[in-house]
Amino acid sequence: MTSGSPSKPSRPARPTHLSPAPLERGRALGLLAGLLAFAAGFALAGAMVLVDRGGTPPYLSGICLGLVGMGLVGFFYHRGSVALPQARLWSPVLLRVVVAPLGLPVVPVIALLYLLGAVGVIGNVIVPLTRR
Repeated sequence: MTSGSPSKPSRPARPTHLSPAPLERGRALGLLAGLLAFAAGFALAGAMVLVDRGGTPPYLSGICLGLVGMGLVGFFYHRGSVALPQARLWSPVLLRVVVAPLGLPVVPVIALLYLLGAVGVIGNVIVPLTRR
């Protein structure tokens, strides 16, 4: 026989790092819509430059869409009660936080954003610099 009180089952140790709360769905949707509009708009403008159609109405429409996307990102970035991670806007860390609450496949969405961004940079920056 043992003397004393029966031993209590040990409690699991508290985790030192709690996972952050997920981003609100509406805020995540607004941020992703803004990022997609920004990337798609400037990709459209970049594609117009690549086919030597810079300055045409589709080019200007792409620039306008990109600016609207920037406005959406600015509007939704600081809204809501859940803090975004301290990471750059286009980093995979932040993009995962934005895409995850929407139930979309994270890697393909990030790849699409990066692809559109690359077309925008190539068409709007690199090609005009090489044509000078």
